[in-house]
Amino acid sequence: MIYFEIFFLLFLLGFIFWVSSHLFSTIFHVPYVNSSDQAIRDALELAELQKGQILIDLGCGRGDALIIAARVFGAKVIGYEISPLPYLLAKIKTTRYRRIRVYRRDIKKSRQDIKVADVLYLYLLNSVLDKIENQIFDNIKPGTKIVSLAFKFPNHKPIKTISTKNLGQETKIYLYQS
Repeated sequence: MIYFEIFFLLFLLGFIFWVSSHLFSTIFHVPYVNSSDQAIRDALELAELQKGQILIDLGCGRGDALIIAARVFGAKVIGYEISPLPYLLAKIKTTRYRRIRVYRRDIKKSRQDIKVADVLYLYLLNSVLDKIENQIFDNIKPGTKIVSLAFKFPNHKPIKTISTKNLGQETKIYLYQS
């Protein structure tokens, strides 16, 4: 009987952590939404990510794009995630990759960090892109490519747009360059 109570308590604590993590990200930032591996690959191919380049993923979720960028493309990768549960999952999933670093940080506070990026990978809502657009374009080095899955910046025109399938839906990928 005691094992059932311990199991139930652990399950309840895990459930509370999961719900609070999603509420936190939904209310204060961006809700976590998964993306398909194929859409991520298409986005990174559009950005022409090369071995040894630095990719930064603002809002990296559970780290899927980080792993693909490191494993498939050979990039050095940095991910930022504010929501506790996706951050924890990203840290766990990426521990075996030496080229991946994951930080729990608000993307609005990563102004200095994005200066090292060769490629920025974004899967953020239009409302968030609108808020961080100036911060990004004012702080990236010349030649940095920005690839955005499904959503686009309001004041910058993409240099190229392609279609992909993401979670069974046709969507766009937008490429920008500083």
